[in-house]
Amino acid sequence: MPKVKKANRVLTVSDSSVPSYLQQGYDQINDKGKVVKRATGGRSVPISELNKALDEIERLKEELAETKKAKKKADK
Repeated sequence: MPKVKKANRVLTVSDSSVPSYLQQGYDQINDKGKVVKRATGGRSVPISELNKALDEIERLKEELAETKKAKKKADK
């Protein structure tokens, strides 16, 4: 039986009800507590946290582009 977690609440649910719990904001976890499937709904993220994540994504994209460019130069 799969387990789902939201905040500090862990529930054991039937296989057929997992999608419903994911929609409600629960993450599906394994026996060790590691997230197997992330929630598909039922959550809100503060704008400051969203902006921080978007800034980090942009920084990593730029870093990746520079790394690819350097690799191309090194391969020639």
